[in-house]
Amino acid sequence: MSSFKTNLRNIKYNISYLLKPNVKIPSEFRLLERKKTKHQNFFQKNFKSGKNNKVDLNDKLKIFGKYSDNYEISKDIFSNFEFSNKKLKPAFFNIADVKVPYEASRLQYLQIATSGNINVSKFPLIYWHSPMDVAIRNINLIFHLFNIESGHQTAQILGNNFDLLTTYISQHYEFIRNNLENNGNVIGNHYLIELTSILLTISTFEFDGYEEEYFYYKNELLNELDRQFYSDGTNFEGSTHYSAFVTEALIICKIAIEEIENNSDIVLKIDEIIKSNRYFLSKLINDDELSQIGDNDSGRLFYFNYDEDAPLKMTWLIDLIDTFYQDSTLDIKEQKYKCEIHCKLPHLDNVKKAKHESIKLFTKEYQSYSFKEFGIYIWRNDDEFLSVRCGPIGQNGIGGHSHYDQLSIECFKGGNWIARDPGTGTYTDDIEIRNAFRSLEYHWGPKPKIILPKEDQFDCFKLNFMSDGTVLKFDKSSFFGFAEFNGIKIYRKISIDNGNVTIEDFSNDVELEEYNSWGEENNGIKVKFSNGYKRVS
Repeated sequence: MSSFKTNLRNIKYNISYLLKPNVKIPSEFRLLERKKTKHQNFFQKNFKSGKNNKVDLNDKLKIFGKYSDNYEISKDIFSNFEFSNKKLKPAFFNIADVKVPYEASRLQYLQIATSGNINVSKFPLIYWHSPMDVAIRNINLIFHLFNIESGHQTAQILGNNFDLLTTYISQHYEFIRNNLENNGNVIGNHYLIELTSILLTISTFEFDGYEEEYFYYKNELLNELDRQFYSDGTNFEGSTHYSAFVTEALIICKIAIEEIENNSDIVLKIDEIIKSNRYFLSKLINDDELSQIGDNDSGRLFYFNYDEDAPLKMTWLIDLIDTFYQDSTLDIKEQKYKCEIHCKLPHLDNVKKAKHESIKLFTKEYQSYSFKEFGIYIWRNDDEFLSVRCGPIGQNGIGGHSHYDQLSIECFKGGNWIARDPGTGTYTDDIEIRNAFRSLEYHWGPKPKIILPKEDQFDCFKLNFMSDGTVLKFDKSSFFGFAEFNGIKIYRKISIDNGNVTIEDFSNDVELEEYNSWGEENNGIKVKFSNGYKRVS
């Protein structure tokens, strides 16, 4: 029955996009006049001092860790599937990955390229198929313009002619405005990035109607801050790397708005969110790498510091944030992340139980941190770390970039992983891999003797068989929480005594298996690991 239903959905999906008109690239757009600004100084300074190696666009470039011979590509270089002669749609399920040409279309290499040429006349139609990726390309075109103005050695696009570049930016601006992703079941990071690109354009250029558009889109951004960020500043996508991505966007928004309007109230709100995410992300970095809670598609806005060979290294973002704020202004209300939880606990005397192999973890003093609204609880010091995921499912319960990771742990000690989140694998081109990396089986959560119903390609960004997690107890030495998996409630108890970690699972409804060992012999990996998007080991 499920296969029949999937086939019907697939037919409907393909017909809907077969009948849909092709994307329209604007042929009429406004004249942009460069403002006299200061905000380019921040970008120019960081491009010059960026940690990323400079590149020649004539050489091979990396896209999701794989080499490509050129930047103007209309195929998935992993599967060699050609999109140029196909009717475009958001996903080619189990065939090819549209994100590969999307990634190339962003032109992020312009931030670090010192030579080479990009020929926009060779851009395939798929380069205009994703409004968010067009928005990122527009950001990179503006960054490139700043680099040219500063006299930096750069690659060539449109001959680096100022008039041609500003006209091209104007075309992008109109396309973004005409194709905003601001409706549907979930309005998320795509719209936030599009607003970021719009505000950066308005802060850099004058054109007819720019002042009215600024106030409109600034108000739209304010609405999205309320919609996409919890009261503690963490992001609603349920993903650490998406949290980093949108923090990059807010840095650009802050710079753009401050260029236009001094002492805007929205900047104060942006500041609090940026600083909150700096604090949040810093607690999830071990050995310079940011944990991959939820999805990680390796997207970046500040590419000049990103390392294609070490895509999880994210200390550069912490350092970048620190350039904005002096030590005193970095202060946040840390106490809101150190709250203890003490609720009435259920009686679990006569239930099914699994007691796992204990972990000898803490050898020195550590602190505990609660990020209740994101849904992760942490105990750590500088080189010993334990976390447990328990809280809301991302995108207001739909799932989106969350995984089946309720009650799962990560554990790190002295440069070695004991238990590690698997990462993402890929998205729509291989639903089996997509669902595997999201699954209970790939995470260090409970091991119930159940098989969750199979989810097809149309549910690969939904979590239909897991509830939000609920925490009943959390303090420096203990955790107790529960979640439901396909309606079956499972509890997890964590106790820390004299540095030793004991983990037990309980359920009235299902048999539970024990972990006789963790992943210390396999760098914390339970089944497989994805070191960033499509980088599967």
